[in-house]
Amino acid sequence: MAEDASAYAALGLEPDADDAEIERAYKRLIKEHHPDREGGDATRAAEINRAYRELRSVRHLKPPLDFHDDYDERFASGRRGWPAFVLTAFAAIVALLFLTGPFGLSADAIRSPVLQQFAAKHDKSAAADPMDQPLHIAAITAAARRAQLLSRTRDEMALANASRDCHHALRNDPSLLQLDRCAAFDDAVVQLQDRDPLRDQGPFSELAVTGRLWSGATALSDDYVAIDSRLDRIRLQAELALLPAASPAPAHQN
Repeated sequence: MAEDASAYAALGLEPDADDAEIERAYKRLIKEHHPDREGGDATRAAEINRAYRELRSVRHLKPPLDFHDDYDERFASGRRGWPAFVLTAFAAIVALLFLTGPFGLSADAIRSPVLQQFAAKHDKSAAADPMDQPLHIAAITAAARRAQLLSRTRDEMALANASRDCHHALRNDPSLLQLDRCAAFDDAVVQLQDRDPLRDQGPFSELAVTGRLWSGATALSDDYVAIDSRLDRIRLQAELALLPAASPAPAHQN
């Protein structure tokens, strides 16, 4: 029990916190302390992960955010690999200078391919994350309005089947377009049903929707901050799509 209390404290929660509160605290804290984020803290992120894993095993929570579990192990192994990386980089620089220097054989013929290889590696590392690409606004709007149309029938099975089919297509052929569609549909249903997140269950509960969306997004990116940001932007666009259209202003009579 003492270990449980420590895990709750690590997430800033009281021992009577429910499952939804644990999930929200975890998402908020891991986003804040992510080591890839400016001002992030790898030690704190590892502590948050350990606490979340412990509570998840005790509370038998669904694991929608398992992809964070290896933060501490990956970060530790990355630090151990620094000496080897430095030696490898030094050797590569020496070899490059030798090949392209005045004593290198066919320096003019060698220089171009070598520099091209280094430039290609640099371009690959500097490429933007897929989650930073523009949203597919038309697809998001269409998905949100489809959810609105199905919700009017009050057919829970139709809504669940539509979401299932969307995510099935996303798993079979991952793409940002399909992710935007699925996220917008699920977010719109949640908005339209307006259920109590602390007591909700079923395919459109907060935990179920979060699990589906993050599972689909991690097939496209391993940048969790970028994923969270894109999902937030999709949610906003879905909410805007559900707003009633503004009525035209009445014409002024002379």
